[in-house]
Amino acid sequence: MPAVASPPPQLFFSNEIATMDEWAKRTGIPLTTAEALGTNYARARRWLLSIRTSLVQEHGWRDVVPLDSRLLFDIECPTPYRSARGLPRSPNMRLQIPINASSFFSRERRVQWEMVFHSALFPGLRHTVPAVADLLHLLQCLLTGMVVLIKEEQVPDEGMYRTIRGLPPVEWVSSHEAALVDIFGPSHYKQLFRAASNRRSAFKLERA
Repeated sequence: MPAVASPPPQLFFSNEIATMDEWAKRTGIPLTTAEALGTNYARARRWLLSIRTSLVQEHGWRDVVPLDSRLLFDIECPTPYRSARGLPRSPNMRLQIPINASSFFSRERRVQWEMVFHSALFPGLRHTVPAVADLLHLLQCLLTGMVVLIKEEQVPDEGMYRTIRGLPPVEWVSSHEAALVDIFGPSHYKQLFRAASNRRSAFKLERA
């Protein structure tokens, strides 16, 4: 019997502090205070805005207006998925990023962030649009454990296994060293690089 192809990895959003704490212990990168997380996120705003600029200027995204005062940016683009007749198969893709990291942890806005991260946007574009991959990887560095990639595979005679990736590829971390050091400082960057280099800390394997 031919092997059954496993589905591609899916993005999963969770704003549970316990989950982030578990990843902090796994990676060896301490989960700092909310204030420190906010400071690093604020330092990343210029990079986040450059990602928005790239998507708008080079990939046909457009600003959603008026902009909610709680958002750093809110952009959308027509879905690339079309029927045989050329009709869109789904609504416009929409990408919203908050101005403050604390917004990700608001219970009232959890569904809003799930709609962003659980949409077809990241699976569909992260391999073909560098800005989308950069956004995912940057968020994984800033808020490790909040956005993870999950791949499920059926292992013969054993059952379903789930591989969870919490950090970017080490090649991405290395190639963006200067920008990451500006955000985190050299000591934190070294911890991040070390964790991304180690499959035991960058990944988690569990029975589904």
